[in-house]
Amino acid sequence: MGDAMPTVIYRETLLDGFKYTLSKAVETTPFWKEKFEGFDLEGISPETLGELTTRVTIKPHDLYEKSHVWPDYIREGRLFHAVMRTSGTTGRPKRVPFTPDDKRRTARQMAPWVNEYFEKGERVASFFPPLPSSSGNFALSGLEGNNAGIAYFQVPITYLQNRELLLKELEDIKPTSIWALTATAYNLGLILPEKLREDVKTIVVGGETLTPELAKATLELFPNAVVIDNFGSTEDDVTGFRIVTKKGATPFHFGESVIVLEDTGDEDYPEYKRLYITKVMREGELTGLPLFNYDIGDLARLENGEVVSIIRVKDVVVLSGAKLHIDQVMEIVYGHPELTDFVMLYYPLSPDNPRPRVIIRVAYEGEKPAGIEDEVRELIYEANNPVRYEVEEAKSSELIIEAVPLEKLREGLPIRPGKTKRIYVAGKDF
Repeated sequence: MGDAMPTVIYRETLLDGFKYTLSKAVETTPFWKEKFEGFDLEGISPETLGELTTRVTIKPHDLYEKSHVWPDYIREGRLFHAVMRTSGTTGRPKRVPFTPDDKRRTARQMAPWVNEYFEKGERVASFFPPLPSSSGNFALSGLEGNNAGIAYFQVPITYLQNRELLLKELEDIKPTSIWALTATAYNLGLILPEKLREDVKTIVVGGETLTPELAKATLELFPNAVVIDNFGSTEDDVTGFRIVTKKGATPFHFGESVIVLEDTGDEDYPEYKRLYITKVMREGELTGLPLFNYDIGDLARLENGEVVSIIRVKDVVVLSGAKLHIDQVMEIVYGHPELTDFVMLYYPLSPDNPRPRVIIRVAYEGEKPAGIEDEVRELIYEANNPVRYEVEEAKSSELIIEAVPLEKLREGLPIRPGKTKRIYVAGKDF
C-alpha cells in the first residue's frame, strides 16, 4: 500500500468520545468484539487506527451481516431507530439503523455551516429524498437539531421531470437555499428564471464529486450563492464539508469522525489517498452502526496535510442521481454463460452534454446471443433501481448496451481510461 505513514485527521475534542465509542462497540457488537480481540483497548488511539487498516476495518459488503455488525441495543429492539437503505455495490439494499443520537450527531456535523450561513426566515427547497433515503433524513435532522429558524420545503423528486410543475412550485416557495445532488443543482441553474437564481444564497450539495469546473459553472448560474459541498454516506451521515465560492474552496472539515488516509500504491496518482472513516459518539450516546476504519471506497486528494477534494473514480460512473458501480456490471457479465468481457464508455455531465451517458460494451465469442442487449439492460435495472429511474423515468441520463465480438471490444476507445482500465471517459469531465 505504499511506504508513507497514513495521515490521521480528527479534532482533539473527540478523544474522550473515541474511547467511549471503542468500549461500547466492543461491548455490544460481535463484529467489533472479534476485530479488537487481543488488543489492549486502553492503548488504542486514533493514530493507532492508521496502523491497523488491514486488520481493523469494515467494508460495505460486511454491512449485510446485520446480526454481526448491528449492536445488541438495535438487534434486541431496546432503542427506537429508523432504518435507512442504500443500494450499495451489489444491488441488494444495505440497511443502516438511525437512532435519536444519530440525529443529534448529524446536527453537530452540520452545525458549523448551518450557524454561519443560514439566517432566521430562510426558505430551503430540498430535492434530497426522504426516508428510506438517507440524504433527506440528514437534512431534516440537521436543521431541526440546530433549532434553525428555517422553513424546509420538500420538493417532490418527480417535479424534476416536469418543468412547468417545478417552476410553479419554486415560484411559490421562493427559496433562498437549494439542497440537491451536485448535478441536479447545476441542472436547476440551467432552467430557473434569473430572479429565482439571484435570490438563492446557499446551494447545499452532496452525493457526487464536485469538481472545480462544475463548481465554477454552478456559481456562475447562481451569482449570489456559496456552495456547501458535503461528503456524506448513509453509514456515517454528513462526515465532512467544505465551502466553495467564486474565489476558491476551503479544505474539508471533519467534525465528528476520525479520517485515516492511506497511500494507494498508485504512482501515477500519489496525491490521492484511500479514505477510511471511524464514526465517533459522545459519552452516553448510542448510535445505530459502529464503524472503525470503514473502507468506503472513496479517494481523497491530500495537499499540505488537508483534504481538498474527495472523489470516487475507481469503480463508479454517475448518471445524474444514480451511481452505477463497476462490480454490478462485472457480476452480470462474468456470471453470464455467453459473455466474456466488457468496457464502459462514459460521457459525463458537461456544458456540451447535459445528459450523462454510459455505453456498456459487452463481448461474446462465436455467434451473437439473441436479445443480449435487452437482457443485460434488464439485469442492470434489477440490480440498480436508481439507474433504471434516472434513465427510464426521469430521462436525465442514457444507458446504452452494445454487444460486440471479443476482438472488437476495445476498438476506438478514448485515450483516457479510468483507474480500473475498464471505464473510459469521453468528453470534458466535470
